[in-house]
Amino acid sequence: MMEMDWLSERQLAGPVLDALTASICVVDHSGVIVAVNEAWRHFSKDNGGKDAFLGENYLDACRRATGEGADAAHCFGQNVEDVLSGRCERFETEYPCHSPDKRRWFLARVTKLRTGEAASTNDATRVAVISHQEITTRKLLECDLKKLAETDELTGLKNRRKFLASADILLEQLKREGVPASMFIIDLDHFKSINDTHGHAAGDDALRHVAEQFDRAIRRSDVLARIGGEEFAVLLPNTDEWGAIMVAERVRASVADSIVDTRVGKLNLTASIGVTTFWKDDRSPDAALGRADAALYLAKDGGRNRVRTSTRGLWSPVAG
Repeated sequence: MMEMDWLSERQLAGPVLDALTASICVVDHSGVIVAVNEAWRHFSKDNGGKDAFLGENYLDACRRATGEGADAAHCFGQNVEDVLSGRCERFETEYPCHSPDKRRWFLARVTKLRTGEAASTNDATRVAVISHQEITTRKLLECDLKKLAETDELTGLKNRRKFLASADILLEQLKREGVPASMFIIDLDHFKSINDTHGHAAGDDALRHVAEQFDRAIRRSDVLARIGGEEFAVLLPNTDEWGAIMVAERVRASVADSIVDTRVGKLNLTASIGVTTFWKDDRSPDAALGRADAALYLAKDGGRNRVRTSTRGLWSPVAG
């Protein structure tokens, strides 16, 4: 490698650090900030810091943290100590740091700085580099992709995948802690005739309308999803069968009592609903879905626009 006699490593260090977009500081063995780059100075100034915290103790600042995010700051300070003490070579974590008008995320890294006296145990040789790189663009994209993966595009409700993931959590809670949970399936009566007679655009209007009605009728803790074409489902945490029946009946009535305003005119809709509870010996949410589906077919066979429920070894009709 060609030697650059005209510029020493020490002369290069400052300009190189200032050229980096990550906010970087260097702390000595006790946690005192001994150097910062330009990005750190700007970030500190924008967030109310004084003199970029130069000369302040970074570990003390982490320990003094209060309010939202304090636990994360305390934990991060401990990880800085671990690197300085030699208990680990490096550490990194992603964390939110939202401002009043902007959502922000950062990737924080702590790395032990190798010095010319790396083999020495002298405190003076224990130095760490701390960097904070903004990753907001990536995190927002990840949030958008996650939302797309879990959301029904037409209604904005949760989709089948998210519904089953939430049901898994409730089933595990039942098995571990005995907390009851229920679900019901909603199917719009004679919905195919709307698509066949008025077209799919009118059908989409109807689906969006009933989704809003369902959302108003359920409780804040319940999970509403569209799991098929005209089929919806609701998870009811900490709810036994009779509690689920009451919510299901409210949902049924909300559709029957409303008028659907579509681009081809006003329509009337009804819904049939099948209710079940989770059982401790269910191997997966699919078992509960099967029982709810069987109860749903009883509702349809019984005349539609009604709620039916199943219990272990007993079908219990509930008049709609």
